[in-house]
Amino acid sequence: MPVSAIVINRQPEICEDVPQPLLDLFQDYTFQQDGRRLYPFRHQAETFKLVGQEQKEVFLVAGTASGKTLAIAIPLFWKLKQGLIRRVLLMYPTVALLEDQRKVMDTLAEITGLKVSQLQGGMSRTKLIEALNKPVILATPDEVYWFFRKNVKYNSLLIYGLALVDEFVLDEGHLFNGLMLRNLSHLKNRIQLLGEKIGKPSRWHILTATPTEELRSLMTAGAEIQGQSKCGEVEVTFLEPAGSYSERQEKLARAAESSLEEGSNKVLLVFNSADLAHRAFEGIRGRTNAEIPAEMKLRFGRVRWDRFKAWLEEETIGPEIAGEIEQWLKREEQFYLKDVADGTSANVPVDELASKFAKLLESQAWIIKRLAYSADREKNPNLFATIDARLSGKSKLARLICASFKDSIKGATDLESLKGMLDNWVGDVQSRLEGIWSEGSLNLTAPEFKEISSSLIEAGLQPELANKFTDYLKYSVELPKDATDGLRISPSELSRRYLAFSYFGWLIKDKAKRDDLTGRVLKALEDGRLDAETKNIASWKDTKIPVIIYTGKMSRNERRGLIDAFGKLSRAILVSTPAVEVGVDFAADTLITEQCDGNGFLQRFGRVGRRIGVKGKVIVLIKDLETYVDLYNRYKDRSEGLKMTREEFSALIASPEKGIFPSKTYVEGSDFLDATHWLVNAQIGEIGGWLNRAMFGDEAAAELACEMQRSGLPFAYGLRSTMPGVSLQGGAGGGDPFYILRKIYNDRLIASDSPFDMAQADMWHMELLWKRSQWNIVVDAAATLEASQALFWLQDGRWHLQTGYGVAADYVRLFQREIERNLLGLESSLKKDPDSVLAKLSPHASNPKVRPILRSWEALPVFFSPHARFVLGMGDVYLQRQDEEGIVEPVEDRMGNPLVLQNQIWLVLYGYSSERAERLLSDVSALDLEELICDLQTLEVQGSRAIGPVILEKSGGACFDVYRRLVEHAC
Repeated sequence: MPVSAIVINRQPEICEDVPQPLLDLFQDYTFQQDGRRLYPFRHQAETFKLVGQEQKEVFLVAGTASGKTLAIAIPLFWKLKQGLIRRVLLMYPTVALLEDQRKVMDTLAEITGLKVSQLQGGMSRTKLIEALNKPVILATPDEVYWFFRKNVKYNSLLIYGLALVDEFVLDEGHLFNGLMLRNLSHLKNRIQLLGEKIGKPSRWHILTATPTEELRSLMTAGAEIQGQSKCGEVEVTFLEPAGSYSERQEKLARAAESSLEEGSNKVLLVFNSADLAHRAFEGIRGRTNAEIPAEMKLRFGRVRWDRFKAWLEEETIGPEIAGEIEQWLKREEQFYLKDVADGTSANVPVDELASKFAKLLESQAWIIKRLAYSADREKNPNLFATIDARLSGKSKLARLICASFKDSIKGATDLESLKGMLDNWVGDVQSRLEGIWSEGSLNLTAPEFKEISSSLIEAGLQPELANKFTDYLKYSVELPKDATDGLRISPSELSRRYLAFSYFGWLIKDKAKRDDLTGRVLKALEDGRLDAETKNIASWKDTKIPVIIYTGKMSRNERRGLIDAFGKLSRAILVSTPAVEVGVDFAADTLITEQCDGNGFLQRFGRVGRRIGVKGKVIVLIKDLETYVDLYNRYKDRSEGLKMTREEFSALIASPEKGIFPSKTYVEGSDFLDATHWLVNAQIGEIGGWLNRAMFGDEAAAELACEMQRSGLPFAYGLRSTMPGVSLQGGAGGGDPFYILRKIYNDRLIASDSPFDMAQADMWHMELLWKRSQWNIVVDAAATLEASQALFWLQDGRWHLQTGYGVAADYVRLFQREIERNLLGLESSLKKDPDSVLAKLSPHASNPKVRPILRSWEALPVFFSPHARFVLGMGDVYLQRQDEEGIVEPVEDRMGNPLVLQNQIWLVLYGYSSERAERLLSDVSALDLEELICDLQTLEVQGSRAIGPVILEKSGGACFDVYRRLVEHAC
C-alpha cells in the first residue's frame, strides 16, 4: 500500500531594501534573461549586503531554485567592476555544473564588461598564466589539484596565482564529503596561508542546499544565511519495495507511463545505476522517431553515410565535401597497426614506435627485477635459475627476454650484478634501435610488419622475441590521422557508419561551405526530405513522446546539450542517474526515483515543483521492506491528507537521528592523506617548507611524510579517487575495475598509458551494458604481498615504516607456526637486548626459518602487539578472475602481461575469516565506508594457505584511517 504526503513550501520573501548599485546589476541581469526588472529574494539581498558592502564571508544554505548562484555572483561582479577586488575564483564539484553555471557568469560578464576564464587540467604554462590573469576564474577543485601535482614550475605559478585571488566560492558544497572534504580543507588552508604571507588574505564563500556539520567546519568565520526555495507544493508517494532487478526497472517505467497518461509533461525518471538507466532506456525505445524540432535533430541527430551521401548527390553538393566526410569516417575511432589491411602500408612516426617499445621493454625488465629481488631476499644461490623457474606461466615476453641473454647473465651471483647486466642489455638495445630508427617515420606493411621485427633483430633481439614485441605493438601503436588509405574498411562497412551533424563545426573547414551545408540540412529535416536518428533521444514506446538518456557513463560530448533539450521540449521524459543531482539547472513536473541516500534524494526532490502553475509529483520506490514498514508505521494514522513543510520533509528523509534514508558514511581524516599534502608542499621548495610548518607542525602526518620522503616511496594524490579504473572505447562508461573486468576478458584488454587507468578495453559502453558478468574479480593476495614496497605500522602513537621489495610477504611469514613459536620464545630477549639476538641470528640468514625474521627486523616490535595481524602495506595490487566453475586465472592484457593497480595502499586482515572480518569492521564502523573496497571474496581463491581478506581504498588515505581504528579497538 503506497504512503502519500503533500509537501508544502513557504515562498521566499521578496526584498526591495537593496543597495541601489547592486540592485541595478541584479535587475540588468533579470531584464536580459526574461525582460523584467525584478527584486531579489531576502536571502539574496542579505548576501548582497554582507559580501558586497560589509566584506564578509557567507555560508549560504538554500534549496534548489533559490538563486544561490546569483546571490553570490552579483556582489562579486559588482566589486570587480568597482575595482574593490581584482580576482574571484568559483569552484564547482563537476565540469557539468561548471558549464551550466557559466551561462550566468557569461551574462554578467557581458553586462559588466569583465572577462571569464576556466582552469583546465593539461593547460600549458602560457594558457595557465592567461587564465589566472582574468578577473573571473572558473574551475573544479580537481583541476586545481592537477596543477598542484604537476612539476615545480606549475606549482609555483599556481600558488602565486591563487594567492592573488581575493574571493573564492565553493558551489554545491554538500557534495564534498569525507576525504574529499579533507583534501579541500587542505587546499583552502594552503591558499589562505599563502595569501596572508603576501599580505593579501582571501575570503571564502560556501553555497549548499543540504549542509552538513563537516561542511560547516570548513568555514572559520563569516555569517550563515538561510534561504528559501521558490518551489511550489509537491505530492510525494512512496511505493512498496520491488523484488528483482528487472521488477525494479518495470515498476519505475510503469509509474512513468502512468504519469504521462495523467497529463504530466516533464517526467524525470532516475535510477541509482547507469546500467539500469541505459537498460530501461533501450527497453522503452520505440520503433518510430520522437517528435522533436528540426533544430534538435540537427544538433543531436545522425544519419547513415550511404543515405547522406545519396542526399548530397541529389542536392548537387560538391564532391570535395563528401570526400572530406568520407576520409574522416574512416578515422572516426582510434586505429592501430592491426587495422591496416593486409598487403598495404602505413607511415608511422618513429617517436610513437620507440616510445611504445621502450615502455614495454622497461615494464618487462621490471618483472624480471621484481623476481630477482624476491630470489635475493630468499638467499637463493642461483638467482637466474630461480627467476627462470618462476617465470613459468608468467609473462611470455619476460620469459623470452630472459632466454635471449641467459648466457651473459646466468653467471650473475648477486642481485646488483644481475640488475646491472639487465640494465645494460636494455640500454644497449634502445641505443642500437635509436640508430636504426633515425628517420622521422617508418613505412610498415601489414599483416606481419616485418619492418619492425627486422629492426628489433638488428638491435639485438632474438627472432621469437622480436616477433612477440611486434605482435604487441600492433595493438598499441596508433596510426596517424592521415594514414587512412590502408585501413581494413570495406565500402559496405563504411556505408553503414553514422555521421553526426554536430561534427560539421570542425569537419568542414571552409566556413561558407559549412554554413551552406548546415542550412540545407536543416531545411531538408524540416521538409522531411532527410531524416535523422537521435542516439540519445528516442520515443517512449509506440508514442512519439521524446525520451532522453543522460548519465555519468556517457562521455561529456554525448551529454552536452541534452538537459537544454529537455528544458525546451514541451513534453519529454528524462531517464537519468545521480548525474542530475549536481545542480545542473532544469525543472520537471514529476520525479520517479529509486530510494537513495538522504542528501542525494533531497537534491533529486528539488527538481520538481519549480514550474509555475504546475503541481509537482514525486514517486519513490522504497529499496527494502524495513524502511517501508518504518515509514508506514510513522504515518498509518495520518494517511489521509498528510501534509508537512519542506523542513519537516527534509528531516524525515535525511535527519542523522531519525531520517528514513540513511546518509552515506565517510572517512573523516587520515594521517596518510595529510602526509601526501606535506609531500606536495615539499616539492615547491622554501615556501613549501614554510607551508608545512604552518599546516602540520610536528604532527604524526609530518613525521610520516618525512619517512616517506626519505624512502622515496611513490604516492597517489587526488581530490577524489586514487584507484585506477578501466577505460572503454569512446571515453564513455569506464570506471571501477572490479565491475568492468567481470564482463571483459583478458583478450580485450591492453595496458593504459594514463595514470588514471590500469587498462583500456577494446569494447564500447553499449556492448558492456548488455554483457553478462562471467567472473568474480578478486585480489591476488599472495602476489600483492610479494609485490609490496612498504610496510606501515602504528606503535606508541607514532607511524613507522619499513621498505623493501616483498617486505609485507616476509612479515606475514613470521606467522608460520614454527617461526611464530620461535619468535615468541625470543620475545623477552628481543626486548632486553635486540643487538645480541641479531648477532646470533645473522650467521643463519640463509635458513628459511630465520630469513623472514631478519628481513622484517624493523617491524618485529609490532609482531608482539595485539594488532600484529593487521598488515598495512603499499605496492602494486594484483587481481584474479574466477569463473562460474571456480577456475582462477590472473587478470592480464591480451599479450599475457599482468595488469595491476599501481602503487596502492592496502590492508590485509591476516588469518581472518570472512565472518570474523565483517564483525570486526562493523565493530569499528568501517564496513560501509564509501572510500573502501572490502574484498572478502578473495578468501574463496586462497585455498588451504589462506592469507585473509584484503581492503583497498578508492581514495588515498582510507586504509590508514581504518588501520588506526582497528589498532585502537585491539588495544
